[in-house]
Amino acid sequence: MQIWFNDGLVDAALAGVAIDGWPDGEGIFETIKTQGGEIYELGRHMRRALDAANQKAISLPSEDLVRSAIVELLAVEPHEIGRLRLLFSLDRFVAVHQKYEEISKPARLTVIADPSEVEGISIKTFPYQHRLDLLARAQSQGFDEIICINTSNEVTEGAVSNFIFRIDGKWVTSPLTSGVLPGVQRGIVIERCGVGVRLISRNDLARADAAFVISSLKIALSVSEIDGLPMKIDEDCAGLEADIRAKTLKHSVG
Repeated sequence: MQIWFNDGLVDAALAGVAIDGWPDGEGIFETIKTQGGEIYELGRHMRRALDAANQKAISLPSEDLVRSAIVELLAVEPHEIGRLRLLFSLDRFVAVHQKYEEISKPARLTVIADPSEVEGISIKTFPYQHRLDLLARAQSQGFDEIICINTSNEVTEGAVSNFIFRIDGKWVTSPLTSGVLPGVQRGIVIERCGVGVRLISRNDLARADAAFVISSLKIALSVSEIDGLPMKIDEDCAGLEADIRAKTLKHSVG
């Protein structure tokens, strides 16, 4: 597998990058969907990366270099649907492009049993293993994602996703103050699709009758159940999903 490492393309094994696309060390990262060589919402991802870099005292490479790296990487590692990961640390800029398998089956969600296991995150950092372990645990129990709850009994986010819920007829998502990552897709559904922001308690989940998993890769994935409670997938859900997908924009970086 070819990756971008600092200022050129190299073999991943020679750069200390594992087969799953994660390098050694620590830093910040963005995961971005690609389709047909175009990139979804690169500008939003880079603005969030810049904010995270400022918090972690990391200097990002120039915009020209990042764009050139993406163009060259997608040319040597082409995928019709891809997962582009940009990773920045004190002395490294790594870009990895791998195949992404679209998910069409509605998601089954479970709620975390012990809120103390989850810490709120405000920026995307690696190593990311704790979150991946939460996801793996949910999947081992037959679920697709896990709803995390903070110690105040408020819904935060998933292991690797945000959520929107229909509660009392209104589409809502949790506020950043509950310990939610400012997800790119979360921002899109709030700013472009009319999803509201409000505190959501664990008890509020019992009043939800529909939900979506949202992320930069999934875009908007319907939910079929939350711990055995069936969720509706009706015309209102179909309309919102279509709106989200239409307003999540992709473009060329060449």
